[in-house]
Amino acid sequence: MRLIPLLPYLAVFMIPAISANADDHKHDHDHEHEHEHEHEHHHDHSHDHRTDGFYGHLDIKILYDHVYKAEEADEEIDEAYTHSHLEMGYGFGNGFSVNTNIELEGEPAGHDHGGGGAALDGSNRYFEDTPLFVRALTVNYDDENFGAYAGKFDPVISFDQHVMPGIYGYQIVDEYTVREKIGVGGYGRLKTDNFGTHRLDVSTFFADTTFLSNSLLYERGVTHKSDGGVSNTEDFSSFAVSLGGSDFFSQNSDTSNGFSYRLGFARQAAGEGDETSEYRYTASGKYEHAFTPDLKGRILGEIVHINHLNGETPHDRTYNTIGAELGFRQWVLGSTYTYVSNENPDDADEAQDGEVFQASLEYRFMNGISVGAGYKYQEEEGEKNHRIGAMVGYSLTF
Repeated sequence: MRLIPLLPYLAVFMIPAISANADDHKHDHDHEHEHEHEHEHHHDHSHDHRTDGFYGHLDIKILYDHVYKAEEADEEIDEAYTHSHLEMGYGFGNGFSVNTNIELEGEPAGHDHGGGGAALDGSNRYFEDTPLFVRALTVNYDDENFGAYAGKFDPVISFDQHVMPGIYGYQIVDEYTVREKIGVGGYGRLKTDNFGTHRLDVSTFFADTTFLSNSLLYERGVTHKSDGGVSNTEDFSSFAVSLGGSDFFSQNSDTSNGFSYRLGFARQAAGEGDETSEYRYTASGKYEHAFTPDLKGRILGEIVHINHLNGETPHDRTYNTIGAELGFRQWVLGSTYTYVSNENPDDADEAQDGEVFQASLEYRFMNGISVGAGYKYQEEEGEKNHRIGAMVGYSLTF
């Protein structure tokens, strides 16, 4: 299983990349590659400093899965859930803005960010334990080369979960994303002629213990400092720093034009009951390429190493992810493979390595509606799980 998912990436992407003629698809120096995939969006806390008035992005995804093979018969169920959010903001035209991200996040069985973590009893699950909550709420200032923000946000450490290809791609990143923190942050941007645009993000934070940590529809409950957990300290002893770059340019070849990267580090200070602080190191890279006006592809990789996972001294974990996407007109074929390495001499179950493979085919209509179907295999703590599913989505930027 570990080697098989890597073969399609080599066959689909590496061979065409070698044989394609670079002169047939030159990119403009000032191209914005993020807009090549209209359904991608990035939570990097920056906004156009020239924006005046309301703006936003709505993204709705409804998934229906059939778990047809699992370790226990009670885990072989049908389930429907949603991964949807509404990002809104208001720009005052002078660099200042107010922004929010409201999520309606049901989760597949086995995950637990406040919903979806209940024990399975063989019953099908349809939109159960689906909280509606404020994931981010910030006041921002953005200029041409720097910016700052304060409020509730996800610290910028590695790639955003929505960058991952495939209808299930976001789910593995959702397992390790540092999310819903209260604090302050800022960034500085450096633009060069041929060596790309680079951005340094820095933030300091603690876990949200305000009323915003609760939710509607399904109540997660308000988080308190006494609940413990890394970064749940109500002081600024946790921080994150990362460096990202893109828009590289070469007069002789367009190979570098589609490359982007991010390197990150974060410390989440020990909370009540934790043995120690958690440290994480990330390295992410992505390459996009247009073979023809109708045929585009991208590959990406990300490594996230976590020392003292959740504040446990003996527990280290590393997520190694590779992904690929091929788009032909409105068809999109995407896949990721993640190998999860665990080290925990005190717990044999948590010391077991795991892996996740998912692949899907999606069709994106011009009006923002998308439909797709996919397959996902997951092995965690020695238990294997196979599912197939369908997705209906809608995306609107305003």
